[in-house]
Amino acid sequence: MVEIFLSLILLIFLVFISGFILSTSLFKLNYNDLEFYEIGLLGIIFLVFLSFVFHFFIPLNELSNSLIFILLILVFIFKINKIVFQNFLSHHKLIFISFLVIFIMTLKYKPNEDYGYYHLPFIINLVSDKIIFGLSNLQPQFGWNSTWLNFSSIIYLPILKIKGTQLSNSILLFFVFCMFFRELHNTNNKSNISYLFISILSFYVIIKFSRISAHGFDFPANIYLLLSLFYFIKVFEEEDIHKINKYFILISCFSLFALTIKLSTFAGPILFIMTTLIMYKKKIDFKKLKLPLIFCFFFFLFWLIQQFIFTGCLIPHFKFSCFSSLAWYTNDISKMISDLTGAINKSFNLYKGDLSQAEYLQDFNWVSTWFERNKIELLEHSAAGLLPIIILCLINFRNLSNNDNKSFQLIKQKKLLLTSLSFFTIFGLFIWFLKSPVIRFGVPYLFSFIFLFLVLLVHLTKIRFKKGVLFIFTICLVFNLSKNLNRITKSDSDTYWPEVLNVTYSTKLKNELKINYPDSKETNPKTKLCWSIPYICSVSKGKNLIFDKKFSYTFILSNS
Repeated sequence: MVEIFLSLILLIFLVFISGFILSTSLFKLNYNDLEFYEIGLLGIIFLVFLSFVFHFFIPLNELSNSLIFILLILVFIFKINKIVFQNFLSHHKLIFISFLVIFIMTLKYKPNEDYGYYHLPFIINLVSDKIIFGLSNLQPQFGWNSTWLNFSSIIYLPILKIKGTQLSNSILLFFVFCMFFRELHNTNNKSNISYLFISILSFYVIIKFSRISAHGFDFPANIYLLLSLFYFIKVFEEEDIHKINKYFILISCFSLFALTIKLSTFAGPILFIMTTLIMYKKKIDFKKLKLPLIFCFFFFLFWLIQQFIFTGCLIPHFKFSCFSSLAWYTNDISKMISDLTGAINKSFNLYKGDLSQAEYLQDFNWVSTWFERNKIELLEHSAAGLLPIIILCLINFRNLSNNDNKSFQLIKQKKLLLTSLSFFTIFGLFIWFLKSPVIRFGVPYLFSFIFLFLVLLVHLTKIRFKKGVLFIFTICLVFNLSKNLNRITKSDSDTYWPEVLNVTYSTKLKNELKINYPDSKETNPKTKLCWSIPYICSVSKGKNLIFDKKFSYTFILSNS
């Protein structure tokens, strides 16, 4: 417990100083205009950017990561001033409470179901060798790599090693919870739609995402997109040019980062485009935003290059972006990804009829089976979003105004905002339902739909939420903590760290490289995966693969 406690403090500090350097030195933002949690959320993005740059040349092992953080600490010390400590001390209560909640959530959590499937093997590849050409030939799932695994890899540090990489979601949740505490206690914006948005979002996240094990990297992608939506709303409410500039930077960075974590957040660029149009309408000088936009451009470019090196495609989901003539190109990678995600996401594995897979996926034949599979989860997400709203309305049902509702004048004044939110929601739900209707992929669009319902309710009833927000927030926290404490007490694990299975494995030489693979005697389906197997791990024992070294880079080529 002490080890996890100290590790979280260290990593949160390292993320904070990374964000401090990005926001103040590169983006030239005034530290006084930034919130503690905004710096942390930007810090995660900056560390991913650094992982791109360094991984082109060196593995992200404990030595190289330590050198990166030592350099960041030295820059931070050079830039630091008293204001930083004063700002930190002014938020000590919300920081302490947020840390306590996240610490409890972290203890004894079980890794996501995909952790041993491809999350951990991908991290092991990144920390063991510099960028690998044709990595997706080793395992097709590496073809849709997530930048969240880059973040996990760069916190692979001495002593902690693989255990440190398991704290990435906890670090994010810490800054997100700090944001919730800070925004809900800010009495200056209670009359704004953004306050209503962040209130409902905090209730929803604390209830539905109380278990870190359920997150994977879907949660980071979804929360960054939803926070982009929050700052998009703030742009409409603000007249201060400096704050509008900051919101634009956050929207740009957050929405782009969400897209590179998970392509299911495809609607993020829409927010960026709409925000840009609004900025032009408000006659904002984009010259002052040049550096953040350049950073975003190179961030996306380096991500595309990483995808290209791993698969031979810029975006392997789309065949037109692939270069099949390349030696390391993964044959039919786009089709493999489509087959692996399309049928699974539409619940073909639960279908008991006579239709073939192709027939099942046509003409919405899959909808009934999909609904049966997902109705409980859909109900849970809906309840987590709607139940707090219902309670909030019951608490304030007497606060009805016969006159125009002063609390939410923005609803009438900013029709463009509601039109934009509606377009974002409808477009997102439409594409999500047609392509990958897994509930966790559609969280941003489902939540946005619930929020629009609440805005409509406020407009029709003219209800004013004078009280109850902090009360419901407290109830949600109590629910979260009781659920996690109950999980911890019932766990039979002998460690407080997340569990990593120790898998027995065998080794063979191929082209002078050690190829590791799970022992064939293993009976548990989980232990047949590359859970704790060293680099290079191949469940197929390297069958139909050629391993080569050129210019000190590893090439994995398909021989089929």
